[in-house]
Amino acid sequence: MISSTGSPQIYPQYCFHLSPTIAKWCHLRCADIAALTTHPGFEGQDLYFHKNHPIKWVRIAGIVVAVDDFGPWRAYTVDDSSGATIECHVNLPKPAANSAILGGGNPAPAVKPSNTTAQQQQKVDLLGSEVNVGDIIDVRGTIRVYRQTRQIKAVKIVHLKSTEKEVEFWGKVAALYRDVLDNPWVLDEKVVRKCRKEAEGYEGKQARKERRERRERREREKATKERDAGVTEAIAIPNRRPEKAAEEQAARKPKIRATGLERRPKPPKVAVPITGKFSALGL
Repeated sequence: MISSTGSPQIYPQYCFHLSPTIAKWCHLRCADIAALTTHPGFEGQDLYFHKNHPIKWVRIAGIVVAVDDFGPWRAYTVDDSSGATIECHVNLPKPAANSAILGGGNPAPAVKPSNTTAQQQQKVDLLGSEVNVGDIIDVRGTIRVYRQTRQIKAVKIVHLKSTEKEVEFWGKVAALYRDVLDNPWVLDEKVVRKCRKEAEGYEGKQARKERRERRERREREKATKERDAGVTEAIAIPNRRPEKAAEEQAARKPKIRATGLERRPKPPKVAVPITGKFSALGL
């Protein structure tokens, strides 16, 4: 669907699970990443768009032209001959506590083998092997912005050790554009309405759950207060006699004053037997 401005419509986020790009590694070039757009409402999510395709996970390949360390992370600058370069950042393993220089200028003891093995394993999981200038690498990660410059926060880096691997990668880039990115993402209006209803139903369910939890919490607090009040009263008068309790209950009843206008009860009716000359008639 085309918006009123002539550009493809950006669908709401509750439709993104239907996107062909949101949950897959998108093979792109460095220049493609620089050309991705952003839209209001998606700030802070590391979410970018090509036309109206949402893109979060990217893969690039190229030659390493620089390696720089910046405190806790390392930057590999990658050039893929697309007219742009991009920095790919990885976190460096934290140095072991006993690798610091002790007072007096004496070096600390050697790092334990277990710590060394853990650091090497972390590096192998992320890099596969050591990366140097001139290596051709395949980088997977998410896009982030640092000082108004787009970078890749790498989650996996592997070497492309043959020309066949490079050709295979660039074939995937071409296929992604040919099959997906060159055409706008289109959803039927019925599908969008269904996704909206599902999202609203989920939000309504969450709201009902929160209201129920708040109500139950208030009831628990009320029961706790009543229980605490009962315990306090029992402690204050633990040995109250039944006679005393009856007197207190009678004292709490309202007293009725006589005004002289009360209705007097009627005397009871008494049946008078009939006797005499009518007794023969049974009367």
